[in-house]
Amino acid sequence: MISIQNVTKYFKKNHLRKDDTDERFRVLDNISLTIQDGEFVSFIGPSGCGKSTLLRMIAGLLVADRGKVLVDGREIEGPGSDRMVVFQDYVLFPWMNVRNNIAAGLKIRKESRETVEKKTAWAIDLVGLGGFERSYPHQLSGGMKQRVAIARAIVMNPDILLMDEPFGALDSFTRISLQEELIQLCDKNHYTTCLVTHDCDEAVYLSDRIVVFTSSPARVQEIIQVDLPRPRDRNRPEFIEIRNHILRLGRIQAKQQERQGRCS
Repeated sequence: MISIQNVTKYFKKNHLRKDDTDERFRVLDNISLTIQDGEFVSFIGPSGCGKSTLLRMIAGLLVADRGKVLVDGREIEGPGSDRMVVFQDYVLFPWMNVRNNIAAGLKIRKESRETVEKKTAWAIDLVGLGGFERSYPHQLSGGMKQRVAIARAIVMNPDILLMDEPFGALDSFTRISLQEELIQLCDKNHYTTCLVTHDCDEAVYLSDRIVVFTSSPARVQEIIQVDLPRPRDRNRPEFIEIRNHILRLGRIQAKQQERQGRCS
């Protein structure tokens, strides 16, 4: 279980300055949220509102200025193999083929050769990359690169899967296909999953709950429960209503930002 308790985060306006004289701006403002074991939760909100910052704090890549982030009651003090991150830009090693990219974390963890080969083969089969084991990143399509990134995360057998707009740069056909594969993976392996997305349709299709954030500094605007059976029909009236509700919340935020801009 992930527990986010009254988390506030600041960044410097000029991150290149090394002194403490530079003005800070608030990115996250007193965020509290609980994510249950095995739950799929999406973070959605305006660009730059702090969604990815919160995800990186769960990953242990950033630290809160106030408040705490805990996993199973223990405060996060840094990255861990129980939490794996899939980024939008793949972050693959260009000099490694598919097999070695996927196996990299296992080798760093000094697993036995037999274990590495067995787990890597399992992950390759799971994401449908059989036959491409010896291919290099420059030889792969965007969708295949993202499959490698997902396989590299799940091969570590994490408890928590963190995904930062993993399908944002893909064409709609590939994105829908990978969304279907992802939900099957998460259900089968009982991952606790946090997804940052700008896509309302994607959030409704994948999530048990959707956390809608305000513009920066991010606050929780609304938490939406998605009680629709899987596999989900994107044309079902209830699906469309939830998607349209998120869009309405976004329009409210846009109007508030516009009014604040005129007043400043």
